[in-house]
Amino acid sequence: MDSGTYNCQVNAESFAGEAVCAIGREELQFRANNRTFTVNYANIKDLRLLKHHLFLETSNGKVEVSQLGLQTEDFFEKLWEAYNARCLDALFVEDEPLYSGEGDYAYTEQGEERHGIAKISLHSDCLCLLPHNNGARRIPLCFSQEPETEQFKISLKLDIGDQYQISRIGRDTEAVFEKMCAARTKVVKKWKAAHEELSAQLSERLGERADEYQQMDAVGCRMICGLYSLDDTGFWFAGIKEGKAAVELVTNEQTATYLYTFDTSDTDFEYALRHAMESASLHREVIFTDLADKPLYQMTVERSRALRFLRAHNAGRIIHSGSWTERLREFF
Repeated sequence: MDSGTYNCQVNAESFAGEAVCAIGREELQFRANNRTFTVNYANIKDLRLLKHHLFLETSNGKVEVSQLGLQTEDFFEKLWEAYNARCLDALFVEDEPLYSGEGDYAYTEQGEERHGIAKISLHSDCLCLLPHNNGARRIPLCFSQEPETEQFKISLKLDIGDQYQISRIGRDTEAVFEKMCAARTKVVKKWKAAHEELSAQLSERLGERADEYQQMDAVGCRMICGLYSLDDTGFWFAGIKEGKAAVELVTNEQTATYLYTFDTSDTDFEYALRHAMESASLHREVIFTDLADKPLYQMTVERSRALRFLRAHNAGRIIHSGSWTERLREFF
């Protein structure tokens, strides 16, 4: 993305004065007097325009950008566009939208509420909300109930009870609702059929992981399994028992068995696990990897309650070795 450059005044804790600003794919860059100051989009918590001044709330402090003149609103829109593009990267959304626009949004996730203005895009398997803060969401249609519409509002509720609403999208409301219903019906049908096929072929598809499955079953676990996406042959299975879970990733890569402890119900953990696996899709390392030097994955986890839940309840891992069975039994 080439948004050109902007002459401005910048005021930050470690950088102040006149500068030339460039809006990049991954960061904002300010240059002045052989000095460079960058703000990675992963660090932006909120951006807003007030009286021709742009204020950025970041994890490293506040940044104020001003004296943009007639380019002020253009700068804000270009920055929001670049920020949203990076959010979609972090949410692993790649397909072209069935609809894109702007409107109001509101959502409630496990009692936490957020609302405001957002760019809105409907895709073949999800609805995306992209506000000018770190509250972006990818809402998977495969886990949703039938959309509802009333008084120019469209509501979508997930199987875990989280609720999302978009409004003030004008004459597009009815068309977006119809597209959402059609997309949701299609993806739910495919998701259900793919999981039925997985269950029917589980013994065959487990391959060399059959022993691990049987060992979890033998210690009294309730066994579940699921897909990452409709476009991948890989899958996962887990054994859940009394506030503990062991999760195995069945892919072409060599992976460990990941352990979890939790104080919610086993059913709540299962929902979180299914949502986290679907949101990670082909980027499974986001579930367990260290995020210190991975700003994109930091954005991913920040925008997914299910991934945050899973990572917060990780209790270690078991490498596939001669002591695997003994360590699994000790854990449970």
